[in-house]
Amino acid sequence: MRALEDIRNQVRSAKSRRYIDEAIAAYSGGAYRSALIAIWIAVAADLIEKLRFLADEGDANAKAHRDKLDAAIKDNKINELQKFERELLTKAHQDLQLIGSHERDQLLRLYEDRHLCAHPAFIPDSDDLFNPTAESVRAHLRAAVDAVLSHQAVTGRKALERFGRDIASASFPRDDSRLADHLRASYMDHGTPQLRANLIKVVCKETFNQEKDSTWRWNHTRTARELQKIAPGEFEERARSVLERKQNELDDEGLIALVAGLCYVPGVWELLHAGTRARIEELLKNVPANQLVIVHQLYNGALPAAPVDRMLLDRLSEAIPLVSRQMHFAQLTPFLGDVPDRRLIPPLIELVADASSYEGGEAVLKWVNALSPSLTEDDLQQLLTAAASNNQISGSVLGTRQLEVLRHIGPQGEQATAAWAKWDTRWTQDAEPTASNP
Repeated sequence: MRALEDIRNQVRSAKSRRYIDEAIAAYSGGAYRSALIAIWIAVAADLIEKLRFLADEGDANAKAHRDKLDAAIKDNKINELQKFERELLTKAHQDLQLIGSHERDQLLRLYEDRHLCAHPAFIPDSDDLFNPTAESVRAHLRAAVDAVLSHQAVTGRKALERFGRDIASASFPRDDSRLADHLRASYMDHGTPQLRANLIKVVCKETFNQEKDSTWRWNHTRTARELQKIAPGEFEERARSVLERKQNELDDEGLIALVAGLCYVPGVWELLHAGTRARIEELLKNVPANQLVIVHQLYNGALPAAPVDRMLLDRLSEAIPLVSRQMHFAQLTPFLGDVPDRRLIPPLIELVADASSYEGGEAVLKWVNALSPSLTEDDLQQLLTAAASNNQISGSVLGTRQLEVLRHIGPQGEQATAAWAKWDTRWTQDAEPTASNP
């Protein structure tokens, strides 16, 4: 159970905090009717304060409501003021998007209980007046703070417009940890539940937007991945609602967009229908490898989450020659991304052991060299053991040339030095490498 002091400290506005202090004082003294009335006053005052702020910021809906309120106050139109209060939650939900439907329903219950406390409301079949319990007052207090009082005055619409500008700008964070910090500070930590929900839905939908370029879609994929880490329960609920509407309408291009987008987010695979999963599995088995590698760049940087990663790794032996024939080392390194995925390394070592030609062995080792920043000394030791066991590499100028590159750019610790020493001693036992085919 959250302490009252912790709940109070979440209230952002100093003015609203004074009303909450009144509510807490009444609650602590057992005056539960008074406490509940004070909570509603805090909510109403806070929403009006946010409305005025948004009006000053140029929001047309907020300005219209503010002007109407000020006119009623000036002319002391009691009926108009009472009507404004009755419609306040609807305005906050529909016109200003400050609260979502769930928060509106919670606050409506507070508003209704406030009426029962402010007027003589008899309980059916009893002479007693309505008297809220301590538990119900505390629940209303938590709901008021979580729904309204702990959030800044940003409408969902305005925040989403700002996010659209953010993600298209050169200043959008490229580092995932900085992206997470940005999302928390700008949208998630103090955003309303409605904003958080809408942000997740917009981000998920934009990963499918084939009218935008790959950078736009990838930045939304990265954002989706970080949002899932920040708010896993909320993300699952909103992503499920997007996918329920979307997945049955996807053609093959749409399925590839799903693979290149939301399938990078852990847990999304489990949200897909069995039929969608089967279609993805079939597509990734049969689509031309150059579509996976060159067009959609699915081996660039991180691989999708399981089990889609395994489907791509099963096509790795087809992908490697396509890229290696077109790119030299300096091109291949940025092609595989600034932070290549370590899940590529074990299957690459297996392909080193299984290479059936000089050129095939060279192609695999080019990928290994491009992944060298991700190699550990254990990886290097296993790699050299595999290379030594395969004459298509150990007996090839092409293969040994690539390994000499790796000697200089790969791991440099004591274990690596010992592994290279063992590799070198084999030449005192075996013949010199043969020349490769021209």
